[in-house]
Amino acid sequence: MNTVSSKAQAVRPGRPRSQERRLAVLHAAAELALEDAAAPTMDAIATRAGVSRTTLYKWWPSPSAVLLEGLLEHFHESIELDDALPVREALTGQVDALVHLLRDTAAGTLLRGLMAASSSDRTVGEAMLDTWLRPRREHAVHHLHRGIADGSLRAGTDVEIVTDALFAPVYHRLVWGHAPLEDDLAERICDLVWSGIAAP
Repeated sequence: MNTVSSKAQAVRPGRPRSQERRLAVLHAAAELALEDAAAPTMDAIATRAGVSRTTLYKWWPSPSAVLLEGLLEHFHESIELDDALPVREALTGQVDALVHLLRDTAAGTLLRGLMAASSSDRTVGEAMLDTWLRPRREHAVHHLHRGIADGSLRAGTDVEIVTDALFAPVYHRLVWGHAPLEDDLAERICDLVWSGIAAP
């Protein structure tokens, strides 16, 4: 599955963007953000990537969109789990990777700030949904459908609600800080969710 949602890949009218330049921009955005645990400006991203600021705005609608796509590209392995894995293992692995990403890298601080900003800035909220959350959800939904198809999950399982249940505790703890992001958190979440969706 592609690491970036189809909407995130959409390009405004004009010349097709160069894949090499696109990756340079995404790497620059992620590197700058992770170095300082702060959202970089379009000027800083453009300078490091060696492109013009105008080019960035042709390809991405907002600074948050390029930053989040950059983070997704940087951490793409956290959602790309092989279909050869059992479904439960793939889902647990995806949640576990998110726990460690948010706890052990500057991405946690960045995403907490972006989530707060999204309440007052619609463009940030749209970028969060389209460029960060949706691609992760698509991978989880893919594995859930695998489980329904192979009979390990109940037929008719509501995959959207199950996906909410898998990831919501992690983001809830990130935002409120009422409990830690523990090493065994993913396993405990998946144990709880699996008991409600596993086929008899």
